[in-house]
Amino acid sequence: MKTELNKSYRFLSPRLVVLLTTINSKQGANAVPIDFIIPVNYSPPIIMLSLMPFGHTYKNITMTREFVINILDKRYADRVVRCAARYQEGVNKLSQAGLHQFSSQLVKPPRVKEASLWLECKYLDERRFEDHVAIFGEVVVADAKNEVMKGSDIDFSKIEPFLHITKDYNIEIKIKGK
Repeated sequence: MKTELNKSYRFLSPRLVVLLTTINSKQGANAVPIDFIIPVNYSPPIIMLSLMPFGHTYKNITMTREFVINILDKRYADRVVRCAARYQEGVNKLSQAGLHQFSSQLVKPPRVKEASLWLECKYLDERRFEDHVAIFGEVVVADAKNEVMKGSDIDFSKIEPFLHITKDYNIEIKIKGK
């Protein structure tokens, strides 16, 4: 069955949900869940994420040229989703959602303490489209909690990340076991 082209992104569902942290103009932490994110190069490691260009997150990334990708366990799904709410600039969304932050190694935006995996990134480039902008970032630090590693591999059974499943333009978060 043919699908409307503007809904073709649904064919790439489910997708991993990550919590993207940035620093705002008041030097406060901002956080937003995203699922439009993919690796695009191994060496150097480059990722691409897609955002709407009118929000605080896009403004923060273009201002500071840094961001952190935090991958959390499904246990934190409700808190991550709370970070999607709009707040005035300067409000710490992590605190509002009951999450905690700590310093990153090479970038200013904080890491989320409850996350199991972190990718610290530096802005490289962007490309604008009609309703989104693709941001390319170089991963400058890739770090994981020891307990989620099995040798040099990630043991995703210990993280149990959650996925975003899209139906039309309504978002549903599917959590394994619920």
